[in-house]
Amino acid sequence: MIRQYYRTAGDRDLQDMQRGKGELRRNILFVTMPVTAVVFVLVYLLSRSTFEASLLSGVFFAASLYSNVRFFRDSRRRARMKRDPRAVEVIEVDALRVFEIEHLGSHGPAYCFFVENEQALLLIGQWLLEVREFPASAFRLHRWSDTGQPIRIEVTGKQLEPEHSTVTLRSTYRNGDIEVFRAKPETLQNDLDSAFQKRHVAESS
Repeated sequence: MIRQYYRTAGDRDLQDMQRGKGELRRNILFVTMPVTAVVFVLVYLLSRSTFEASLLSGVFFAASLYSNVRFFRDSRRRARMKRDPRAVEVIEVDALRVFEIEHLGSHGPAYCFFVENEQALLLIGQWLLEVREFPASAFRLHRWSDTGQPIRIEVTGKQLEPEHSTVTLRSTYRNGDIEVFRAKPETLQNDLDSAFQKRHVAESS
């Protein structure tokens, strides 16, 4: 079974989103600025050019500052979504089987969960490694409904050993890290092609 529904955002969603991100001022003072200084020194030692060292360290500082500001601005926007009844999408899963499939580069692991009625859930990304006792036979996945970005997974069933397969994700697929689609274990590669290769063809035409 795969059951999907929506709800408002709560304090826990915001806390999970900000976990390990610190505070904007502290990040700039104790991370961005010290690392920028290290970049400057290293580039200068290699090039003996103040201009190159200043340029590259300045680019790093600007990129880090932009990333931090964008993240905390998004956090404030999420906090205002507590009144939005469709802010968070919840996907509840009771799986019969799970396949571990070949992912692209370092963007993995990748799992495909199979449930009744030829439904399947594709999950991809290193964020899955943060979940203890996963993959599992039953779990509840929370994600932001506007971007599809995962918030957390709550394991509600026993740990499930993934079955190894020869199925692979192709570079021509156009899919997100969380996808619900129709598939069967014995035709999974063709089902992935049908679900995500079509999207690629449609976007290219």
